[in-house]
Amino acid sequence: MRPLGISCYEDKLVENAVAQILEQIYEPKFYNESFGFRPNRNCHQAVREIIEMVQYRKTNYVVEADIRSFFDNVDHEWLMKMLSHDIADRKFLEIIEKLLKAGIMENGKYLNSERGTPQGNGASPILANIYMHYVLDNWFAVIVKRQCKGECYLIRYCDDFVCCFQNRNEAEVFRKRLEERFRKYGLELAEEKTKILEFGRFARQNRKTRGEGKPETFDFLGFTIPRK
Repeated sequence: MRPLGISCYEDKLVENAVAQILEQIYEPKFYNESFGFRPNRNCHQAVREIIEMVQYRKTNYVVEADIRSFFDNVDHEWLMKMLSHDIADRKFLEIIEKLLKAGIMENGKYLNSERGTPQGNGASPILANIYMHYVLDNWFAVIVKRQCKGECYLIRYCDDFVCCFQNRNEAEVFRKRLEERFRKYGLELAEEKTKILEFGRFARQNRKTRGEGKPETFDFLGFTIPRK
């Protein structure tokens, strides 16, 4: 069970106004690889993009990752640093900080919220996107891609994401560095749901040549990505 932070009507107006302002600031900064909770973008587009990557581009390996309790573990201090990097208005930042620390009521008892973004808060989706933009998207685009000799791609829908690689060793290095990167920002990979899969146009033939079985499939946003 995940506690919900359902606000009163007046607070909802503030949350939605904050979300609209943040959208104007960050939409130009967000990468095309991000599809969740953004205008004119949806999960079907993200799934179609992944299918194109594994069937028509140089994808041989897929890193399927899962973040353990992402919304509950967003670090407030890091998030405020990220926001202050782009926003100079201290009063606006203070409003966001108050939204994050509003807390929840459970069985008539008030509980502080030292971490995470409140479920049910109108600004939570874009705040989560901002956090993942700096923790994952920007790092992948600026650092990971430049260090890979082969091609690599990322598709993300809020906290759900898949990374595709041409070379196995680069997928393995990324998997290890991803864990370190997340730990720095207070996030944790769910080990049982995080793995490297041989996938793509040539996976079936390559595995057959080696005398191995069919490639595994993987799910993304409730869809099973088909083998080529």
